[in-house]
Amino acid sequence: MTQMRETSNKKDLGLAYKKANSILPKELPYISNAEAFRVYKKLIRKFGVKEKRHPWKDKWQKMKMPVRTYNRPRKIWVCLTGNSSSLHRGWRRLIHDVAHDIFHWRSPRLPDHCSFQAELEAEIVQYVNDSGWLNGSLKPKPKVKLSSDEKVSVKIKRLQDNIKHWETKIKRANTYLKTYRYKLKRYKRTYPNKF
Repeated sequence: MTQMRETSNKKDLGLAYKKANSILPKELPYISNAEAFRVYKKLIRKFGVKEKRHPWKDKWQKMKMPVRTYNRPRKIWVCLTGNSSSLHRGWRRLIHDVAHDIFHWRSPRLPDHCSFQAELEAEIVQYVNDSGWLNGSLKPKPKVKLSSDEKVSVKIKRLQDNIKHWETKIKRANTYLKTYRYKLKRYKRTYPNKF
């Protein structure tokens, strides 16, 4: 992990953002809620790591960025209709927001838009492009719809399993009752004046 300089180079900012924007294809696929949420978590886990000096030990320690516990992804990350290739929604917006979150966590004293942030964004874009997520590998698998006969057979099997489970519990309870009654009988013979 390379250390970032304290000053930002604003001269190359346009070139750095141009590089980040040129890596993604021109036409991007649509992205759903579940897919956006999975991409967000994976990118935070991959890039949300920084090295920080330990307060009293003489060594560096790796710190992981906490994943924000969103109940659902931001609305602008999801794009199911319209232009999915704009910066205002979809993949580009998701990557841009995640890059800003990670950069702000890694380097809180540097400005939000600087060449270092653009380089990080380009790195994240390259990772997303190489990982194959744009081909739909993170989309949730569609659930198989069962016919009415299959639903009935699944319910019957579930009921049979429940009956078997509870019969096992009854057997176990009877075994414990038998054991405890035997112990109580033994104690009655050993200590007759206590009862």
